[in-house]
Amino acid sequence: MIYQRHILATLKRSLDEYPITLVTGARQVGKTTLVSVIEKESHYQYLTFDDTDLLALAKKDPKKFVEEHPAPIIFDEVQKVKELFPEIEAVVNRTKREKGSQAANGMYILTGSQKFNLMKDVSESMSGRVSIIEMPPLSQAEIRNWSEPVFSVDNETLFDRCESRALSDEELYDSIVRGFYPARWEIEGKPIQNYFSNYIKTYLDRDVSQLITLKEQVKFEDLLRVLASLTGQEFIPDNIAKTVGVDKNTVNAWVNIAITGDVVTLLSPYYEKSINKRIVKRHKLYFNDTGLACYLLGIDSAKALRLSSYKGQLVETYIHNEIRKSYLNHGLEDKNMFFYRDSNQNEIDLVLLRDGKLDFIECKAGKTFDSKNVKSFSKLDDTSYDFGGRCIICTTEEPYRIAPNVYAFPVRCL
Repeated sequence: MIYQRHILATLKRSLDEYPITLVTGARQVGKTTLVSVIEKESHYQYLTFDDTDLLALAKKDPKKFVEEHPAPIIFDEVQKVKELFPEIEAVVNRTKREKGSQAANGMYILTGSQKFNLMKDVSESMSGRVSIIEMPPLSQAEIRNWSEPVFSVDNETLFDRCESRALSDEELYDSIVRGFYPARWEIEGKPIQNYFSNYIKTYLDRDVSQLITLKEQVKFEDLLRVLASLTGQEFIPDNIAKTVGVDKNTVNAWVNIAITGDVVTLLSPYYEKSINKRIVKRHKLYFNDTGLACYLLGIDSAKALRLSSYKGQLVETYIHNEIRKSYLNHGLEDKNMFFYRDSNQNEIDLVLLRDGKLDFIECKAGKTFDSKNVKSFSKLDDTSYDFGGRCIICTTEEPYRIAPNVYAFPVRCL
């Protein structure tokens, strides 16, 4: 089944505004399928550098290759041939000079994984001419054909969503275990067998093998399993190093590889000068796909997840990821998503800063909560920003009031 991707509108807007659009994201999130819509609707030529003959030609003479394949054109898996970037920039600059800036918009669509290396190279070669779109896996809203505005804690909106949507505990836990790579949803009710074992093998063979030795890959896979067990937790490299059996510097380097491949995300701690200085400075780590995390943890069914000691972490990861997807699908960066924790162990799972307002969110796998569960919200009372909304998102069936203007909402509100 082909799902309508909400990020398509962001891609079309980018083509109207920039000469070059780079679509990046993890392997198999649907980048090629996304740009194929543009290929068909707007008559772009499509070339992929998975084709080894094309790759060899592009590397041999990048200038000639770009000249012989004029815009509008899609170059897929462009991380394999970065030699094209200066030549693409030259064509864009020439078009701007000869025909004007507007005529240059929408000339090139580039796609690729290994986002940070790719983004760095693209930004250096084509600064000011490129729009970078980070594509996440499927969202629950895309799978269930729900609308997906940018998430914020607006009580009226969240009540309306709860009223119009349905998502049972069984459906929630099944989707967490299944994960959100499109291939896991292609056959309704029957995910592809051995998908994640093949995914890990492909990731190691094609991406990680370029950066570490074959001998180190076994330890790297061990690291992924440890990181899966820590999803939703503080990232403490020293502890991980002891568990995996490598040094701290290696852990940091390998986690950066996982970030570059869009396997994990680090969430920054929230900090303001006006708020007490004893804020914990460590990041939190989240797996970008709960299905991959479940696979690495040996959780293979909704029942297994219900019984697992990792259930709370994986529900929190799911909530974080769905909110993050709503940002990315609208072309917004996720850099204004934070968490709060101080040295007295007061914690807020998610702090969202948008339009000068702070939203506070607690993410819980349980159903019944009271005002004690949101007492940490008061630790940010001295913020210089306006207050937005405050809530708990959890597995309750229906919304209910916890404190003045603070509610518990079911996960279907995301």
